Amino acid sequence: MNSVANAAIKSSASGAGLYDVSNARRWTVVWLLFAASLINYLDRSTISFALPLISVDLHLLPATKGLLLSSFFWSYSLMQIPIGWCSDRFNLYWLYAGAFTVWCVAQGLTGLAGSLAVLIVFRIVLGIGEAVYLPGSAKIVSVLFARHERGLPSGISSCGVRIGLVIGGILVPWLLVRYGWRQTFVILGFGALLWLVPWLVAFPSRLHAKYDAVRPRAAGLVTYFRSALASRSLLGICLGFFCFDYYWYVLVTWLLMVNREAWLSQKVNV
Repeated sequence: MNSVANAAIKSSASGAGLYDVSNARRWTVVWLLFAASLINYLDRSTISFALPLISVDLHLLPATKGLLLSSFFWSYSLMQIPIGWCSDRFNLYWLYAGAFTVWCVAQGLTGLAGSLAVLIVFRIVLGIGEAVYLPGSAKIVSVLFARHERGLPSGISSCGVRIGLVIGGILVPWLLVRYGWRQTFVILGFGALLWLVPWLVAFPSRLHAKYDAVRPRAAGLVTYFRSALASRSLLGICLGFFCFDYYWYVLVTWLLMVNREAWLSQKVNV
């Protein structure tokens, strides 16, 4: 690794940020990341509330419901490493905005789907867009804040996940009852595009410019991955996260849907 890269890494480790923006602008970006994570989890969980209504309209069986619920994670999981690589190398001003647009449009178009196959396609596209949330947010915080400052902004951006599920548990059922499942997806998907306005205004448009020097060389990339995969700490985190996510998404997807179906059946019987 050359001396420029070493100097940049030492500068970051010692507490100097890699990108010089005002403090107010940095925290505006953090709250925009909070809002994006809120929208992210609100969008991905909407299907669980709406599935009982969707299954009636499209005559879905339990097996096809499982297929639909899992389709989001096919693309979401496969995109984590590629989108992390892109976050290290491309302009996050456009990368994050582009991915956000993709997932919002996919969410909105879900309301226009007329078959299971189309629903699955839109869920896959939603997973592609939403994959930027965690690696993109982490990269932005690491560039805008020095190492000793990153805890609070990381916590704020991640807090949007839980708040999104709380708001979704109130807002989505209300929209479903008032407007139906199709209009609910349209409202949530296309309405969220308003987030792009403050993002394009507040976010530094060339955020990638100051950390070009610390990009790993192609020759050292294989060595980097080998050392990462040999890390016991990393493997332990991955295993723990794997176990946590299985239980977490059973609650967020299937149990939400089962409770909603039970409520609907009680309403029909009454």
